[in-house]
Amino acid sequence: MTFEEYNKSVQEKHNKQAVSDGRFTGSFERRSALQRHKMAQRKQRVRLLLKDGITSIDVLAQHFMISVSTMRGVIYQMGLRIENSQVIV
Repeated sequence: MTFEEYNKSVQEKHNKQAVSDGRFTGSFERRSALQRHKMAQRKQRVRLLLKDGITSIDVLAQHFMISVSTMRGVIYQMGLRIENSQVIV
């Protein structure tokens, strides 16, 4: 087997693996679109909860069943501040 044949066989193997992983389809675009949609829905629901007076990060995280650090990220993405584990509206 020559070096070129070896490279070609390795490339074909990688391509087969990539196809089985969904790299050559729109699956990654769909996944990222779903994540953006999920984040937008979370932000909308957080706004409603904040209007109802629920400002504790712990309570919000429990409501969404996510970690407190993830909840902090969502709140910071919304442009809000956090002081003493409370969201400042």
